[in-house]
Amino acid sequence: MRKELKILSVLGLCLSGQFAFGQIKGNVQEADGEPAIGAKVEIKGTNTFTRTDDDGNFELSAGKVGDVLVITNLEEESEEVIAKDDLAFKFSKKIEKKDEKEIEEVVVLGFGRIRDAKDVVGTASVVKGSDISNAPIASFDKALAGRVSGLSVNSSTGQPGGLAQIRLRGVTSVNGNNNPIYIIDGVRISSGNLTNNRNKSETDPSTNVLATINPNDIESYTVLKDAAATSLYGADAGAGVIVITTKKGKNGKAKFSVDLERGFGKKAVKGPKSITPGTWNRVLTEAVKNKRNLTEQEAIDYINNELAPKETTLPLWDGKTEVPDWTKLVERDYTSQNSLNIGVTGGSDKLKYASSLNYFSQEGTVRSTDFDRVSGRLATDYKATDQLTIRTDINAAYTKQNSVLNGGYFSNPLLTKYFMLPTDPAKNPDGSYNLGEGGRMFNGMFNAAYLLENNYITTKTARVFANIQGEYKIINNLRYVINFAPEYINMERDKYDNPIHGDGANTNGRMINERVRYFNWNVQNILNYFFTVGENHHFDTRIIQEAYKKDYKYLSTSNTTLGRLGLYSTDNFVKNEETTGNGYIATRNAYAANVSYDYSKKYFLDGTIRREALNNFGSGNKWGTFWSVGAAYDISNERFLIGSSIDLLKIKASYGELGNQLLYDDLNSFAQYGYDLNYNDAAGGYIYQLGYKDFTWEKIRQFDAGFETEFFNHRLNFSASYFHKKTKDLIFPKGISLTTGFSTVLVNAGDMVNKGIELDLGGTIIKSDTPDGFNWYLSGNFTYVKNEVTNLPLGESITGVNIVRKGEAVKSWYMRKWAGVNPTTGEGQWYVNGKGGEVTTDYNKAERAVQGTTLPKYMAGLSTDLSYKRISLSATFSGNFGHKIYDGWRNYTTSDGQYIHIYGGYEEQGDFWTPDNPHASNPKPILTNSSKSNYSSTRFLYDGDFIRLRDLTIGYTFSKSVLDDIGLTNLKIYLRGTNIWTYCFDSKVRHLKIEPEQNVNGGGSNFEQPILKTFTVGVNVGF
Repeated sequence: MRKELKILSVLGLCLSGQFAFGQIKGNVQEADGEPAIGAKVEIKGTNTFTRTDDDGNFELSAGKVGDVLVITNLEEESEEVIAKDDLAFKFSKKIEKKDEKEIEEVVVLGFGRIRDAKDVVGTASVVKGSDISNAPIASFDKALAGRVSGLSVNSSTGQPGGLAQIRLRGVTSVNGNNNPIYIIDGVRISSGNLTNNRNKSETDPSTNVLATINPNDIESYTVLKDAAATSLYGADAGAGVIVITTKKGKNGKAKFSVDLERGFGKKAVKGPKSITPGTWNRVLTEAVKNKRNLTEQEAIDYINNELAPKETTLPLWDGKTEVPDWTKLVERDYTSQNSLNIGVTGGSDKLKYASSLNYFSQEGTVRSTDFDRVSGRLATDYKATDQLTIRTDINAAYTKQNSVLNGGYFSNPLLTKYFMLPTDPAKNPDGSYNLGEGGRMFNGMFNAAYLLENNYITTKTARVFANIQGEYKIINNLRYVINFAPEYINMERDKYDNPIHGDGANTNGRMINERVRYFNWNVQNILNYFFTVGENHHFDTRIIQEAYKKDYKYLSTSNTTLGRLGLYSTDNFVKNEETTGNGYIATRNAYAANVSYDYSKKYFLDGTIRREALNNFGSGNKWGTFWSVGAAYDISNERFLIGSSIDLLKIKASYGELGNQLLYDDLNSFAQYGYDLNYNDAAGGYIYQLGYKDFTWEKIRQFDAGFETEFFNHRLNFSASYFHKKTKDLIFPKGISLTTGFSTVLVNAGDMVNKGIELDLGGTIIKSDTPDGFNWYLSGNFTYVKNEVTNLPLGESITGVNIVRKGEAVKSWYMRKWAGVNPTTGEGQWYVNGKGGEVTTDYNKAERAVQGTTLPKYMAGLSTDLSYKRISLSATFSGNFGHKIYDGWRNYTTSDGQYIHIYGGYEEQGDFWTPDNPHASNPKPILTNSSKSNYSSTRFLYDGDFIRLRDLTIGYTFSKSVLDDIGLTNLKIYLRGTNIWTYCFDSKVRHLKIEPEQNVNGGGSNFEQPILKTFTVGVNVGF
């Protein structure tokens, strides 16, 4: 895809031959007097060139006065001029803007490496910030879905401000880290759920620290994939790198922009329907009838006269009594969301600035859940002298998230929605909430509607991030850059349980206060030298020193016995139940070197080496070496292709070894002791963590080969890559003697491979010759990934319904294979060998077998942009294929009678076997069913294939004549929808209305908030 150059500056790559440093300085302007940013200034007849900075200035140190210069702006219009001292050049005519898809793309690789896309040896994909900036989502990572080949984005939770699971070219580790690292303007930032330390359950609500970042501040995203592109990041690069470039100030008067957006949302997929009272009557009656061999009337009488009085179940619904709608009690029909962004850019030759202020709010589908963010940013670029430039970028954000627990907690409102009996009243006749006998509802559950009004889980995050950079030009083409980037994050999570009903009733109320503090800093020293030998040998070299420190503190206190309702501060609780805390300091130090070379812009070589040390490892494993080599050949620069319809034809390959960052930063080579045990009022010591003296990085060896091509004046582009990514020294828990006080210890043992292909195709299908004509751009991507565990010294590992086995994909589904309902008897059946053939009605006689993978094998994305006159339309689709998803809760929600007297479940239980319905989807229900037909099997395993319309935007931009009359430079109104259409290929998934985008770690649902579909209207104003 061709993209418009919108970067601060692009460094020239050429010096004069034999190191004879002449110099030509100058300035280039467009015909309207604006700086010609990124214009190419080339000595005619050579491959020696540079590019103008954001003021239009350039320095060309390989020419002399009198040379003919060819100056080409971003619209690829060229003019010639004779070089002279302090050249001032202005294009002779104003050029109509080209389609931004056709303008030359640059790739930001980090550590100051910026390349024209055609000069990049490694594999990387670029996404424009404008494609995502106004998306109605809290964090930008979710909006990358479908836009980048090889990148899997799963928003397994619809909790506003929640996490997305990002996987690049498959999974990198079994038990370690699988998330890419994020780099903003060259320095790393924190990512993930920073409140979720190793002792927390996955049922705790997720908080995504990336949601503190304002997407409107981002100019571009560059996803680095292969070793050549990522190896400079060394020990952390194995799972991929996402480089973010923020917007910068520009020379000129202040330009203001205001973006306002409002809208509403609802569930993208409705989800299974809760059982209705009428269906519950039928299933319970049939279950009792089959259990006790009764007639239907006898079963009804037995329920109402025997079971209900004994509180084994509730009486059957009489068809008249008002019953609660638990779905409406715990969920909103529609959610609201709002955003406002104000930005300003401007500056002079001396000082440039960019600033923004953002507000974003979004409700979740579960009542009382929401997310709010206020953020601000100020970036400056100060040219102190001709040699020294000082840049600062300060970001501050404050977020507040109200959430609920996930999973099997009785206070989880989505669990309540399905587990409550449909006739159990939510409220008493006087309108007060029904809190049940002894503080619990009939089946032991809590009244979630009451809890949503009287409990809360609130997470407040304050984050300040700064990047202070100094750049000094020592001599021509030799520069020194220092970056200092401190990051401070303070997170406060308060979980309040009221003293009347729920988890806090037994303790007269409970307040848990958690405090997490991170203070991190990143320092980089970079020496960059680029030069030319002769006319055709171009070198770009850099030496890097980097240090990073993470300082973590955690404090938690739990207090009970609330003093007074309405006062929820810690000092209003009488008893301290528990106070705990910990902390650690994690440091790393690294030295790296990179050399990029090209001959005549045809032959390219790139080499990187990085030595890195982590304080977590023992002395023998503290240092690691990470490296890569890459080569490319641009055939389109050969004479026999010049002037042809082929604009680019490049083949490339790379190989290298990377590391994978640790999942836990507090792992150490030495044993850790705690002394907080109270032994008769004396401190007791114990081993808190065993030492990992032989522990080291997981190592990723990656090979990449492919080609890129463009045709017809860049109107059509296609690229293909093959990758083979092998992870060695996988992290696994190894069993040890229980006499140590531990059951396992982490060791490096095992190998895994991800291999596949990536395809990208894009083109301008229709291009008008007039500004108001019809234009159509279409692009798509496709990825195939095969994952396989290739070495497993410790043997296979089974966890629940997942298995890690040599020769299979990691965390494959491992369960019995369902053979359907016996049409004669109504019993459930399974295949004996777990695959096919002979069947049995005895669950214990059926073998477990691998039944597919949790990981998508195929991923695809499709984007299109259309415009006619001042109307524009853009759309992005994405899809995942070749994997399975599992509903592990169906042993309760479709229990074939086992729990029907206690828990409600799904409405689809009503399709059960009878002699008159022999082809039903469910076996005949039997009260307290012991046949295990509802136990784990492929009965509840579905094809996860789906396509989703991620984004659809229709906009209208007002004409310049209208804008001039009202004093504006831009005015656009638009309608936007996200996740507005989802198609699932499995008919069972469509029938049950199951959300297909689920947790890739286990591939199953956990009663988390559903993903939102949103509809918004927005306006963008510039002046």
